[in-house]
Amino acid sequence: MLKEEKYDGFFEGLYKRNEVYLLLSTAILLISALLGYALAGFLSPFLAGVFGDLKNRVVQGQIQLQTIPIFGNYLHIVLVIYIGGIIFGVGTAIYLVFNGIYIGYSATQFPLGAYILYNIPQGIPEFIGIIISGAAGFRLASCVYHIFQGLTHMRSDISQTNQFKYILEMNMDEFWESVKLMIIAIVFLLIAAFIEANLSIAWASYIKSAI
Repeated sequence: MLKEEKYDGFFEGLYKRNEVYLLLSTAILLISALLGYALAGFLSPFLAGVFGDLKNRVVQGQIQLQTIPIFGNYLHIVLVIYIGGIIFGVGTAIYLVFNGIYIGYSATQFPLGAYILYNIPQGIPEFIGIIISGAAGFRLASCVYHIFQGLTHMRSDISQTNQFKYILEMNMDEFWESVKLMIIAIVFLLIAAFIEANLSIAWASYIKSAI
């Protein structure tokens, strides 16, 4: 059961209770992105096909630069990251690493200035959303771990059903905590999708014309 301080506001309390997971998610994503950028030449045989396929799908209109399709793509990514928490956070960590490496690798496929200019408006809420979804996955992993820990200490002289219900009830706070984090992540990604679909290109064009 999570300890909630009475004086904490909703967001302050949520951050404090999940600070370790947020920092872990941030570190994994940032380090992976830096590695993806630094090792782009080595990674090219593995990622060039994935990058090329995504680029072709955008050009061919399979991925439309509209809010809903972009949001759907973001949503798929963060749901996979979150659900990866079920296997004790291993899946969450792996998908964070892959997304970080892919982000870093993608930055090498364009002039760096242009990449930053076109991606920074939606990139900030997108990055935050992915980080929070990673924290949600790790919180879910903690919930699963504590449930399994409880199951290994079940007593034979007490109703197994009652013990199981009690274990689930004791860990529901952690589950709902992970859900709260995911909802916040999704809000950030919806903002990122709207910006990417409606503002990023116009913003970059304006800045380029003003320089």
